[in-house]
Amino acid sequence: MNPILPLHYSAPDGEPHVWASDPDTLYLYASNDRTGGFGMDPWQHVWSTKDLQDWTEHRPGFDARQAVDFEDVQLLPASDCAEKDGRYYYYFTAAGKQCVAFSDRPEGPFLNARPIEGTDFPSCGDPAVFVDDDGSAYLYWGQFSLRGCRLKDNMYELEEETHDTMLITEDGHGFHEGSSMRKRGDTYYLIYCDTDRGAATCLSYAVSKSPLGPFEKRGVIIDNADCDLASWNNHGSIVCFHDKWYIVYHRACFGIEMGGRKACIEPIQFDENGDIAEVKMTTQGAEGPIDALRRMDAYRACCFHRESLSIHERSECDNFFWKVPVTGWRRTMLDNRMKGARDVGVRSAHYVENGVHKEYLTKFTSGDAAVYRYLDFKDGVSRFTCSASNYLSSAKLEIHIDGPDGPCIGVCRIKDTNGFGPWNWRTFTCEVEPVKGVHEVCLKTYPDNQFGGWLCDLEWFRFERGQEESRNV
Repeated sequence: MNPILPLHYSAPDGEPHVWASDPDTLYLYASNDRTGGFGMDPWQHVWSTKDLQDWTEHRPGFDARQAVDFEDVQLLPASDCAEKDGRYYYYFTAAGKQCVAFSDRPEGPFLNARPIEGTDFPSCGDPAVFVDDDGSAYLYWGQFSLRGCRLKDNMYELEEETHDTMLITEDGHGFHEGSSMRKRGDTYYLIYCDTDRGAATCLSYAVSKSPLGPFEKRGVIIDNADCDLASWNNHGSIVCFHDKWYIVYHRACFGIEMGGRKACIEPIQFDENGDIAEVKMTTQGAEGPIDALRRMDAYRACCFHRESLSIHERSECDNFFWKVPVTGWRRTMLDNRMKGARDVGVRSAHYVENGVHKEYLTKFTSGDAAVYRYLDFKDGVSRFTCSASNYLSSAKLEIHIDGPDGPCIGVCRIKDTNGFGPWNWRTFTCEVEPVKGVHEVCLKTYPDNQFGGWLCDLEWFRFERGQEESRNV
């Protein structure tokens, strides 16, 4: 299920790779957000999986404090990895330019870093590296305009005569940052963070018959705009694993831009023309529809719908996401105007209990809906049970299927638990109308009396069949 990694890891900017030496393992190279605070740590771990469900952590994959002796690295933006002739190369940003560290193993540790001369460029983070079928390697970097260059055989020097400073641009392709190159057949797919829908929340793709272009923009693969009001970027790539294609991306949470972006994965499909159909964010991820009888942790909501923003807040949100293309440095000014709007509506929260990191949904207000795609009700259910908290009010938790405005199959009333948050959980139950098959589930809140504002927090929920016992509180 999404997110794919253990809760206490925030691993955005994921670059998935399957190496020829180990085709049954997918490796994920990702940044490391500081959970609950703004910024990224100066070290990054490597993850691996053989089934897209169980993930192994390899630490430390890369630690700039140990590998870099030419710069005091305080944080690491997105990085990438490549394999050539049995050696692995880890590309990252430090000292105002792209750099590379080395290892004999795909999981690292990557050491003996060195800068790559000729890659100096303002906002030069998010390097991407690609090794073609003939062994030639290419490096990509930049923000707002993408630079690309062929690498020499040593993998740390540029072939300057191939250097292109405008492979794709913000004006021509919506390019914001975070490029990644893949190849399928004889077509090169350039994946990147795209601003064409307003904010930089889309992962889009452009295609070419050459690793250095020219590139034609084809479309959006996934948009994470609805995961959290703090979402302002997306970063990831596509990968073929066990003959199926997937996209790895990240979702924001906690109402913090860079304080807990979580790695997620979705299957994708190519049509006969090689185009990729846009996919929705889901809770199921690569796993397939989830048994509705299974306890669902509330924080696994794949997106949120909001109705409770004030006129001012709604105007700011609409403007931020859709009305005006937020490109270049204009995004920074508009971002400051959004901070007030971000402090309303449902989002995830985290806490530590007995050394264990836990998460839940908090600050449900009137009309807020948490969305879960997709649950399998099989032959039917008859009850709904959840763990929630409330303070001095009564809230209605409406259970909708197939969208927040889809059929309402039940209403669960969340009564006063003497406080919000994780130390006040109580279980609540209601009957639901019979429903079968696979559906999107939306949990939508409204006040049950005159009280508005903060209505409830939600820890988990599940559906039950008639013969199963549940507890009314």
